[in-house]
Amino acid sequence: MLDSNNKDINPQIGGPTQFDKTNEYRVGQHTYPSDLFSNAREYGGNYVIFYINVAEDSRILKGGGQKTVSADAISSRKRGMNSEQAFNSAQAIAGATGAEAVNIATAALAGGATGRGGGIVGVAKGAIKGAALAVAVPVLGAGIISIAAGGKMSRQQKRLSNAIALHIPNSLQTRYSMGWDAEDTAAFQMAAVAGTEVFKAIATLGTKSNATGAVGAIATNLALSKGPQGAALSSASGLAANPKKEQVFKNVDFRTFSFEYSFFPRNSDESNKIKDIIKMFKLHMHPEYKDSNGFLFTYPSEFDISYYNNGTENMNLHRHTSCVLTDMNVNYTPNSMFNAFDNGMPTQINISLTFKELSILTKKDIEDNF
Repeated sequence: MLDSNNKDINPQIGGPTQFDKTNEYRVGQHTYPSDLFSNAREYGGNYVIFYINVAEDSRILKGGGQKTVSADAISSRKRGMNSEQAFNSAQAIAGATGAEAVNIATAALAGGATGRGGGIVGVAKGAIKGAALAVAVPVLGAGIISIAAGGKMSRQQKRLSNAIALHIPNSLQTRYSMGWDAEDTAAFQMAAVAGTEVFKAIATLGTKSNATGAVGAIATNLALSKGPQGAALSSASGLAANPKKEQVFKNVDFRTFSFEYSFFPRNSDESNKIKDIIKMFKLHMHPEYKDSNGFLFTYPSEFDISYYNNGTENMNLHRHTSCVLTDMNVNYTPNSMFNAFDNGMPTQINISLTFKELSILTKKDIEDNF
């Protein structure tokens, strides 16, 4: 699936990636435990890296204090389909007006199908009369939004070199969920079985000639399910209409997952690292103001999360699409009592992080180890 620049917006990442903390990424001040990389006996060489991607026009980058990673050094990311497509101003306006055109056409078709409002001709005339306003509003809105976004409609981001490195939590699991729902298919099956005879059955309901067979069954079903006294008739006759429900596939649910950590600082260095890590998560889950009056938000940062074993991506575990941090809980009294060192640093801090992925999964992604 390609965007306007022939870029694959659902790329496969392929084989395992490598993590080199000495080059692109500076994880020294954001690593817990401090010996995570050096103590293979304790941690088995296993760790999880939280990469941070911030909006291109974020004040965090404008200050110059944050280094970023070269785009060429970043493997393909999986984000939402809309955010991956690099829309320009003209495309954004066309998309907004196109959506309105679809609404007008849908209203016209619905009017013709139901016979209301003078049929399709009447609805179409009304749609045409209001078309100038209906189209002008999304054009104006899309144009203004495009200007506010700097002419870019792709939520462009840059990755910070300050990644977060933590040990893999004791509880690590992922959940795959599909959206299915039951829908009535009786009307479709009636039409397929009896065709125009359905209307004859309704017109002659109760006559002996149409009381048996498929036509009679259809007429009875309609009387029980659509008739004004359907419930009473069902109770009296002992018959019930079969809605012929079928499970219909609706959507793929976005995966949500959590990490839970307990921090036990062993020295002042680890205390500082823990504070920095907590601050980094809090900072990047929040938005920032786009304008000086506070009318607009710039989106919060996104995270890419990868599991590694001795510097190589662990392909025995699942991969994650790009995600956002939706919920964070910091508990300074996990034992129901506040205990601190002489400098006031708590002796234990528990955090819970809940992330939501931005891209749905397809068979192609499952084959790519997601």
